[in-house]
Amino acid sequence: MSAPDTVKPENPYARTYADFLAQTREHVLVFLHDEDLYRHFRIQAPGTRMWSWDVTTWPGHLATSGDIADGYMFTREPDMIGFFTSAGRSEGYYSDGAPSIDFRYWAEKLCGGRSREVKQYNPDLFIQLVREHLEESEGLGTEAQEVHHQQLALLARLHELRGLDGDAQLALFEAHWTAQEHLAAAGTVLNHERRNAAAAARAALWSTDGIPDEKFDRLTEEHNWMELADIEVPRHSPAERRMEIIEDARWHADSESEAHKWLAEHEDTVGSDTWEWDLRDWDIHFLFTCYCIDLAVRLYREHAAAKTQQSAA
Repeated sequence: MSAPDTVKPENPYARTYADFLAQTREHVLVFLHDEDLYRHFRIQAPGTRMWSWDVTTWPGHLATSGDIADGYMFTREPDMIGFFTSAGRSEGYYSDGAPSIDFRYWAEKLCGGRSREVKQYNPDLFIQLVREHLEESEGLGTEAQEVHHQQLALLARLHELRGLDGDAQLALFEAHWTAQEHLAAAGTVLNHERRNAAAAARAALWSTDGIPDEKFDRLTEEHNWMELADIEVPRHSPAERRMEIIEDARWHADSESEAHKWLAEHEDTVGSDTWEWDLRDWDIHFLFTCYCIDLAVRLYREHAAAKTQQSAA
C-alpha cells in the first residue's frame, strides 16, 4: 500500500529517475525468445537502439546488456523475473512516482561479489552527512540557533530598557567577546586577571542597572531569563559556525581518504563514530540498471497478463 500523497517522501535520486523517464517514455517490449525461464527481450523506443537494453534470463539468473544497463548479472531464485517483481521494491512510494527500490538488497544479488563496485565515493554525501550531524548537535544545531535568537532578543530588550543606543550595545558585546577570547587564549593556565575581566564584561552585558523591578519582572515573564542569561553569548551564531565548518569540509572533499581524515581530525565537532559513515553512494549506471529492470519487469508482467486474458476470452 502506498503512502498518501500528502506524506510521500522525496526521491533521493529524483534527477536520475527523471532522466530515465525522459529517455524511456516511448519504450516498448520486444520479444526475441520466450520459453519458460529462458527469455530474451529488448526494451527500446521504436526504430532506434539508443537508450535500449536487453534482458536475458535462464534458471537462477538475469542479465542486462545494451546501450544502457550493460554488463550486469543477478542471481537469487530460479525465476528472476518473479524475484524482481516484488523483492525489495514497491510502486508509487515517492512523490515523483518512482518505485522504492532497495538498491542495497538488489546489489547483493549481483554475481561475482560486485555489490561494492556499484558504489562510489560521493563528496556531496560527505557534506550532507556533516551538515546533518551539525544541525542535530547540541551546541551547533538548529535548536541551539533558536536559543541564540531568543538570547539576542532578550538582550536587545534588556538594553532598550536600560536606554542604551546601538553603539553602546555593540561596545558591550565587543568587550564581552574580546574578554572571552583572551580567557580562551590562556588555555589551561590559571589567569585570575583574565578571568576577572571576562566576568566583569559578562556582568556589564547582562546588567539590569536602572531597570525598575516591575519592568524587569515583565521582562522575565516574556523571556526565559533563567535559562538564556546563563548561556554564553558567542561572537558567531551556531548557524555561522556550522557554515564555517561545512566550508572547511568542502576543502577536504576531493577524495574518500581525505574526507575520512578530515572527520578524524574534527571529532570535537562531528563526533568520534564517523569512521562508521559510508561516504559512498550508488553509481548512476547501477541506478539506471535498477530502473531498467523495474520497467522491463512491469512491461513483461503487463504482456503476460494481456496474454492470459486473450487466452481466457
